[in-house]
Amino acid sequence: MTPPESAVIASDIAIKAGDVYLGFVDRFSGTLIITGRLSEVETAIQEIVSYFKNELEFAVCRITRR
Repeated sequence: MTPPESAVIASDIAIKAGDVYLGFVDRFSGTLIITGRLSEVETAIQEIVSYFKNELEFAVCRITRR
């Protein structure tokens, strides 16, 4: 799976998982920026990471806040 394909999948999951907006999607580099209330963005990110880990069997990193 290419980065652009991953960005499209992640953006679909994000908008279905929370009240978030797609700030930017670059179909060439696979960049995805999600905006919205922090709690909604966190929910969307958790759903994206869960899907990529459990369904696509990707190795994923722990989600942190800085």
